[in-house]
Amino acid sequence: MKDKFSTVSQLELSRRGFLKTTAAIAGAAAISQTFGSFASAQSSNVVRGYGVTTSQLKDWSIMEKSIGVSMQFNGTNNSVGVFLRDVVASSLGDQTDIFVFESGTEDILGPQGIYLKIDEKHPELKLWDRTPDEWKRSETVVGKDGVQYGVPVIGNADSFGYYPDKIGAAADGNEELSWSLMFDDEKTKGKVAYDQTWSYSIGVAALYLMGQKKLEVNDPADMTGPEAAKVVDFLIERKKAGQFRTLHSAFEEQIQLLSSGSVDVINCWEPAVREANKTLGSDKTRYAYTKEGYFKWGHGAYIASQAEGRNNLDNIYKVLNYYLGGEYRALQARDRGYAGPNMDLGVEYATENGWSKEDIENLSKTEQKVARKFTKPYTSTTTPTNADAIEEEWQRFLNA
Repeated sequence: MKDKFSTVSQLELSRRGFLKTTAAIAGAAAISQTFGSFASAQSSNVVRGYGVTTSQLKDWSIMEKSIGVSMQFNGTNNSVGVFLRDVVASSLGDQTDIFVFESGTEDILGPQGIYLKIDEKHPELKLWDRTPDEWKRSETVVGKDGVQYGVPVIGNADSFGYYPDKIGAAADGNEELSWSLMFDDEKTKGKVAYDQTWSYSIGVAALYLMGQKKLEVNDPADMTGPEAAKVVDFLIERKKAGQFRTLHSAFEEQIQLLSSGSVDVINCWEPAVREANKTLGSDKTRYAYTKEGYFKWGHGAYIASQAEGRNNLDNIYKVLNYYLGGEYRALQARDRGYAGPNMDLGVEYATENGWSKEDIENLSKTEQKVARKFTKPYTSTTTPTNADAIEEEWQRFLNA
């Protein structure tokens, strides 16, 4: 069964045709209602954002105090189908200045004219030149057409959370563990939670099989239908063998499953480990370094094309520059464990603002951690070419 809001559906439908569908009209109505008061903000120092919640500061007033611009941000989850539906069907650019999402949307929405090209020489984008190319020229923010559509925001390399004592691993969490703990290990059998979202889960399964020389895959981020079928065959076998205790789908579930101790291993976001340890005690659970690789991702910030006519580009670029600066970097690394461009400015900010020695050291550790993980494969995309085939194969796993 295909998801009616799948990536492929977005690609196949024109803007006009998409608006004609019943589902899109329903979505448009819901979003319009949600954004009614959101769109009414007229203050010149207000920038309006829409995108993934993990990119948000826990308190946007901190940014306002720093740069004199306030943020009104409406969050969404990391479902690319929902994001594309909302942006296209609801013409959110009429009401939104900045979109924040994972890599892939720039390849679709950029060439369609929904995202503006970034003005790298804009006077408010002061940190652009000193931002490393590995971030600002990454696939997250540069389209396949070579156009710079976005500014890098945050990134990480996702793996799995685990209890070191339960799986017999070193307590310090520094050793590299195999994804076999997730998929194919007797000691974790029946004690694993696996994300039921294919875009987050099928690639790491392929990565494990590639590392074990059990399967050849050209690109785990964009598998062909036959490649995905072989991965799903393996996952169905493991599912029937009782490897997975449960399938999960939300961040809150990740925290609950970890903190309750009902599973020993779970592929999850790193903040879930941090939240679980607030209940369990420091470092009771760990976030894995892996032998085979990671689900590497990045979030970019993109300007809605309609914003060009609202005479607010200076403030928008101030926010984009803020994403590259030390305050945002330090707060995201401390609160969520995420890295990003110009981590050195985050350390500088924390030092100048009297953060504790431990917090400052942790910022440096975050930079080192991400650098270590980014040396391994693979880099994800939310918009694989063969999404329809992958989705069909994934349904076989879910239904098995």
